[in-house]
Amino acid sequence: MKLVNLFWAVVWTILMAGCEKHQVVNIEGVCQDCADGTPVELYYLQNDSAITIDRDTLFHGKFNFRIDENPEMAYYLSVNDTLNPVRGMFFAEKGTVNIVFDSTYHVSGTPMNELYNTYLTETCRIEKLGEREYRRSIEGKDNPDTSVYDSLAQAYTEYKVKFQLDNIHNIVGRTLFVNEIGSVYDPHFLETYPTLPEEVKADKKVQWYYELRLDMDRKQKELDAKIGTKIKDMEFPDVDGVRRKLSSFIPQNGYLYIDLWSSGCAPCIAEFPELEKTYSQYKEKGLDILLISIDKNRDEFQSAMKKYQIKFNSLIDTTEGQRVKENFPFSGIPHGILINSNGEIVANQLHNVLLKKKLKELINE
Repeated sequence: MKLVNLFWAVVWTILMAGCEKHQVVNIEGVCQDCADGTPVELYYLQNDSAITIDRDTLFHGKFNFRIDENPEMAYYLSVNDTLNPVRGMFFAEKGTVNIVFDSTYHVSGTPMNELYNTYLTETCRIEKLGEREYRRSIEGKDNPDTSVYDSLAQAYTEYKVKFQLDNIHNIVGRTLFVNEIGSVYDPHFLETYPTLPEEVKADKKVQWYYELRLDMDRKQKELDAKIGTKIKDMEFPDVDGVRRKLSSFIPQNGYLYIDLWSSGCAPCIAEFPELEKTYSQYKEKGLDILLISIDKNRDEFQSAMKKYQIKFNSLIDTTEGQRVKENFPFSGIPHGILINSNGEIVANQLHNVLLKKKLKELINE
């Protein structure tokens, strides 16, 4: 009898040990406003490829999955609605994970998922405040006050960076850091990088971004070194093919804003209407504007000038910006440079909003 009892005790111990190794995670989800029968896919990412684990279909707006606990990686759910496909991330922590797809994405039920939901809630809150402030103070305004919007953008960046670094040693922080690398600009990234966990630094996206930031840092130092220096006078053809010197556009009393662009740069072209408003506001105070296209093809440059009815003087550097870089070591477009009447660079790496701020500062408005 004792041998029988011992046998069952051993069996029970083995079964319990197996259960401990494979804790079950219940995923209970709701997708509001999604039709019954809509497919739901559960998967994880491996080398940027989606590896499907299981599939379900919505029934009364609900779906359910059961998987083994895995605290070392993130999982994803995709509701493949033809009109409004949605996706969400969660962590396979033992217990029940509750997921709700509505106007926003919510995940709860276990400590790591609650932590992640805190992040989602706060970033969404700041985003909505920013959207509301943009509509209230910036959209359609000739001379918008961007101070509140700028402070919200800074708060958004600071919250994301702090949350991710505070949690870099848990799965939530590590996953967000890698997935969102470069989505906001952390000015202290290069200082922080050496302190990151080795597994984070080994990620290909993090390595790529690190190399990019090193290059950006080098180019920024080059740009900063140019402030206060006099530009080298150069000649470029205008839209009619007539070669013009840069010096011929510099006003005797005022500032010349040089905007680098190309016919294939949608953000560049989108800025022109606002740039026209800035010019109208400051032309009596000495502002002039010169565009320099870095198109290789002159026909594309001329076609874009006509198509978008660009009124500013515009030259073209058919070396795709290589000659321009002798004066302005830019890394991307749009890129603006402000020059004073002495031909000296006053500010670099500008766009329309930063140009307005710099002009207000210089003209003491």
